[in-house]
Amino acid sequence: MKRIHRWFVAVLATLLLGAPASPARAEHTITFYGAGWGHGVGLSQWGAYGLATRGWDARRILTHFYSGTRVARTSHRPERVRVGILQSRRRVHLTALGGPVGIRIASVRGWRIGRIPSGSTWTVGVRAGRYRVLDSNGHSVGRDTWGTPGTHLYIRYAEAGASVRVVEAGHAYRRGWIEVGQHSCGCRLRLVGVIAPERYLFGISEVPGTWPRAALQAQAIAARTYTFERVARLGQHREGCDCGVWGTTADQVYAGWDKEIGPGGGRWRAAVQATRGLVVTYGGHLIQAYYHSSSGGHTESNSNVWGGTQLPYLRGVCDPGDYTAANPNRAWSKTLSGRDIGSRIGAATGQHVGAVRRFTDTSRTAAGRIDATTVVGDAGSVRVSGDTLASAIGLLGEKVWIGTNRNVRDPLRDRYDALGCRPGLPTSGMTRAGGGAVQRFAHGTLYRNE
Repeated sequence: MKRIHRWFVAVLATLLLGAPASPARAEHTITFYGAGWGHGVGLSQWGAYGLATRGWDARRILTHFYSGTRVARTSHRPERVRVGILQSRRRVHLTALGGPVGIRIASVRGWRIGRIPSGSTWTVGVRAGRYRVLDSNGHSVGRDTWGTPGTHLYIRYAEAGASVRVVEAGHAYRRGWIEVGQHSCGCRLRLVGVIAPERYLFGISEVPGTWPRAALQAQAIAARTYTFERVARLGQHREGCDCGVWGTTADQVYAGWDKEIGPGGGRWRAAVQATRGLVVTYGGHLIQAYYHSSSGGHTESNSNVWGGTQLPYLRGVCDPGDYTAANPNRAWSKTLSGRDIGSRIGAATGQHVGAVRRFTDTSRTAAGRIDATTVVGDAGSVRVSGDTLASAIGLLGEKVWIGTNRNVRDPLRDRYDALGCRPGLPTSGMTRAGGGAVQRFAHGTLYRNE
């Protein structure tokens, strides 16, 4: 009996170990189907690219995206543009390229502290409101410290035909000069480039210089308009940067000499020169020439994105050039588990919703961006704005469809764009039917027989 009992137990254990495990329940996931990248207001850079490939010139592109405007020549421009290159740094490293770079104090033509030899890197720091300059061997240059919180250092490279690379900024500069100042604490530095307007534009790095000529010229005019209007309205000593424009995406990306000598730099410089003095105006005044990377097919009204007064020239318009094959963000998707989404929404809102199951009561702008939606989880729900959703989930923008891909795609996109987006927002995804494709919209249905 013992032997039989042991045999029975062994067989039972073998059967249990060999039995297949019950299938694990698949984790619930949700896919976000989006289009475009950026705030969506004003000029769509990829839209300009697509329209340029269709033969549109710069004026036509600009007056399409900026409603009711004119492209005109202006003689009202700042003598110099102050560009915020770096902020709140304890020290910066400066490398001289192609010749020596001078460091002066008190004024741009003031006393020369020293010259950085070509190929060498010096360090500028601040201590107790005084500047300290160290050579490549770590030795103090001249005095131990220089100046006061109220004085500036000036980096001069044009006097030797050289350029200077600011290591912390990641770029080299050759136009104008760089002013080194202090924050009010006297403990941190900020660097401001001081450059003639057209030469400043040479270093704007917003689109590749290899793009079609009309797209480059449209970008040059938009960037010039943005700069002149910003400086005229906000001045050249804005709080935080002591500048007229930030050299980052906070205003416009400024890569300086690197842009000019990089791929397509000559073509970009030619676009700036060909449009010299041209700006976009509305009612005879400079416009706030906002622009962005990709609209997803329809730009957005400024009041929907930032609130406040609706500007007549920043109303949303159809963007028939955005869906160009070259645009990497014309359509995109992101899939996350409900648990991950819930965790991200909870971190953004401070409200625990558990694993997210669905989104309901979604409201949208006329351009298709989510204005607000309700996130429903297994432990609760919360109403969030489209901006909060995109930021929490890590999406490229708020123009996104949740769970179903309703983006207008080939082979229907050309027809939709040709109609100037008049069918309205899609109410279904595209499906294949009768050898073709069909999609329903708020104001009709598009069908294409292939």
